[in-house]
Amino acid sequence: MKKIYLSLLALSFIIQLSKAQLTLTKAFNEPVIGNVNTRQQYDSTTAIPKTTGVGQNWNFTSLLTNTFVETSTYTTVASTPSAAIFPGATISEDQGGGNYFHYKSTASNFEYQGIQFPGTVINFSNTAVADIWPINFGYNSNDAFGGSTTTGTVTSSISGTINVSGSGTGTVVMPGGLVLTNCLQVINAITFTLTSGPTTQMQVQKEYTYYHSSNKFPVLKIQYSAQTSGTLTTKKIDIKINTAVVAGIKTTEINNDFSVFPNPCNELLNVAMNNALGEPINVSFSNILGQIVKNENLGNEISILANINVSDLPKGIYFVNIKSGQKFSMKKIIIE
Repeated sequence: MKKIYLSLLALSFIIQLSKAQLTLTKAFNEPVIGNVNTRQQYDSTTAIPKTTGVGQNWNFTSLLTNTFVETSTYTTVASTPSAAIFPGATISEDQGGGNYFHYKSTASNFEYQGIQFPGTVINFSNTAVADIWPINFGYNSNDAFGGSTTTGTVTSSISGTINVSGSGTGTVVMPGGLVLTNCLQVINAITFTLTSGPTTQMQVQKEYTYYHSSNKFPVLKIQYSAQTSGTLTTKKIDIKINTAVVAGIKTTEINNDFSVFPNPCNELLNVAMNNALGEPINVSFSNILGQIVKNENLGNEISILANINVSDLPKGIYFVNIKSGQKFSMKKIIIE
């Protein structure tokens, strides 16, 4: 009887653990027209954590920011150049500078339809399936893709494979100390070969992406790539952090001194804060897409109790972000 009880207890624990783990869904995580995703480039001088499995603690506090910022805007295919080349695409990602990614969205899949750079067009006649919703820990998908690439007047064939796996769960510690719990690590491995006559190039990419429930896009992405042409192999690492997730400033120092109520709220939101240092206090509201939709300056009084009218915001989930000097805290609210 004791063994049966322990087995049932263990099963119950596993079920509860699986319920707590983050799941990526089409409704929340798939890009839609109008979405904006801005990423800050980071560098590393130390080993980067990339362990897999349950209960991980990925600490990225050693990452150093640089000046490069990349912004993607999701738009209609018709609004992009050469839209006629991608008749199967349903949404495009404009990365600026004439760089576009074209995707096909189905009831369950999110697929690469093509890529467009200045002077180069890559068309996947056999699409590369990036996501099959939902995605959680233990998820695994493999897909073979193929098509052609045209640079100027030269057309080459392209083929490859893509593997996506839900590889880990745990806590992500961002640069500056921001702690994000219940995160999902997804590994995206792509290998593709470009063939033009007797010339062959091979590129291997492996991306470690980390998701948190506060944003539809990854909070952090690390991409390793290696390109081989003949006997020459070029390797590169690319680290980007979602700017909607504030990094580079401490977050835990004011959590206990900052509260918002009522929650849910429909008109007036009270923000209470103990501002012992008398620093200027700024509060901003961001939506689930990471877009700042409202800003308020609360002054620098020692004790702050502000009433903020939120009736102008559409119903939904928002994040209240408080900044005090170099300290930061964030709380989730519902406006109904």
